[in-house]
Amino acid sequence: MSASPNTADATGDTTSSPQDTESSQPLSKDTIFHILQVQRRRLTLQYLQGRTDAVSLRDLAEQVAAWENNMSVVELTSKERQRAYISLYQTHLPTLDTEGIVEYNKDRGTIRRTSRADQFDPYLFDTVPHHASESSTDSALDLRWERYYLGGTLFSTSLLGAKLLQLPLVSQLASQLIIPIILSVFSILTAGHYYTRSVLPESNPIEKVTQLFSHRGPSN
Repeated sequence: MSASPNTADATGDTTSSPQDTESSQPLSKDTIFHILQVQRRRLTLQYLQGRTDAVSLRDLAEQVAAWENNMSVVELTSKERQRAYISLYQTHLPTLDTEGIVEYNKDRGTIRRTSRADQFDPYLFDTVPHHASESSTDSALDLRWERYYLGGTLFSTSLLGAKLLQLPLVSQLASQLIIPIILSVFSILTAGHYYTRSVLPESNPIEKVTQLFSHRGPSN
């Protein structure tokens, strides 16, 4: 009886599958640069960098869209998500799969990085942050706090102006109360800023800030 090609022989050696052999072959520089010239393929490889498990197409598409739009995943619109999803599904993932860079299961919607993807690592270190949506989330959070401080400044300026002009309601407010009110506004802003940055969990900080300043629930 002949031994199966997938079983070990008497010496304990095993045969390598054609796919394993192919994935270990180096890509030409022209192929590498051709893959990297498209931003969505670069971001896909960045997302997969260091991952050994399979990831879902949905998660990949959301993060790629977030990086493209310089925002967090929770801030994406359905149109932005769909645009990245369709592009990856129809074009870029099949291209990476054909080159043996990823294993793309179109039916299950899963992607797994292969050893051939290691050849792209030297070109990806400065593409985007290694931790998902870290910089885009920080940028969006800083912008939101700028708006809060701007609102506090406008409120304080309006209050002082209304007192000087002796406008109704405000004119009846004692002058010695104006400064404490303004100080209270900025004290609340500062405490809230510190709380969201240092106390709350880092996951979904945009949603946490929204909950502090409104009665709406987190956006879906």
